[in-house]
Amino acid sequence: MGVGIVQPIIIASEKIKLHNELCRLCEFVGYTDEWRDRFWEDLLQEEGIYKEFLYYMEHQDFLDEYRVEGKGVLDIFVWQMRRFNLRLDRGKNGEECDKLAMLLETFRYMIDMKRSGGGIEWSMEIKNGMDEL
Repeated sequence: MGVGIVQPIIIASEKIKLHNELCRLCEFVGYTDEWRDRFWEDLLQEEGIYKEFLYYMEHQDFLDEYRVEGKGVLDIFVWQMRRFNLRLDRGKNGEECDKLAMLLETFRYMIDMKRSGGGIEWSMEIKNGMDEL
């Protein structure tokens, strides 16, 4: 009986580690398994955004190289913070601001922007959201 050629098994340890971190993060912020799984599937289909997310999870900092409609992940994160501040009508993020959830929402938003061709409304682009007298 002959032995066939055995193909090597390739394990993407980077993806396994990243997925484990995503699971931990989603559990910490209270996101559902459904939200997490949809995000993961979508993230795997967007190479540039995946690279940005991986970099952030490894370095706790933004790579900020990939752009969707001219916007990088840092632009979107700052925009998310401004939206939060506007809702509370104050100029800074307090304890009630969950920056980890905002981080996940930033990457989710970037994926959605890419898929919609940038058609998502981009409000408050320049304004700081503070009332002026």
